[in-house]
Amino acid sequence: MVLGPRFLIEAGFIVAVAVVAGVADLSTWAIIGAVAAAWILVALVEMAVWARHARRPKTGGPTPAAEPPVLAERESMDEVPQSREAPPAPKIAAAPPPPEPEPEPDPEPEPEPEPESTPGPEPEVAYLPAAEAPREWNLWELERVARDNATDDVAKNEERAYLLMYLREFAGPDGMLPTDFDGLVRDAFGDVLRVVAL
Repeated sequence: MVLGPRFLIEAGFIVAVAVVAGVADLSTWAIIGAVAAAWILVALVEMAVWARHARRPKTGGPTPAAEPPVLAERESMDEVPQSREAPPAPKIAAAPPPPEPEPEPDPEPEPEPEPESTPGPEPEVAYLPAAEAPREWNLWELERVARDNATDDVAKNEERAYLLMYLREFAGPDGMLPTDFDGLVRDAFGDVLRVVAL
């Protein structure tokens, strides 16, 4: 949609009606009625312009081709009309035959399985408790952890997202947050801080 001078005139008319009605100390309902009447008047003008435009034949476009002229010459009845044959189809070269598949190499003999030894106890992964001393946290790491460890708890995910957006204001150029925010970070990200790089 292109806004032209007609739109500006119509919008100015509606605004002018509202201003005049307000300056004339009319009641609120009278102002609303005057603006509604102005809007209806503008809508009627637009419909009239549209109808006039729809009735007008379009010009400047391609004109339909005139009927081909009738040939003045008449074929004699003695001549036999020639049949029109379609031009021969272009010949398509056949695709080269597919290359022969290479023979698969002989499978290597499987090494003899080593005798099973008695399995020892499985190694356990021990998580060290997070350092209790206040520390600086990297905002980019926290964003990565929040994205990778999103839970089904929508409220918790939104809380973390809003907190990270808020903390961007206080992070340094390297993404490090001051130690003042350590408690806030531990409260919001306590369950996933074990995977944050120290």
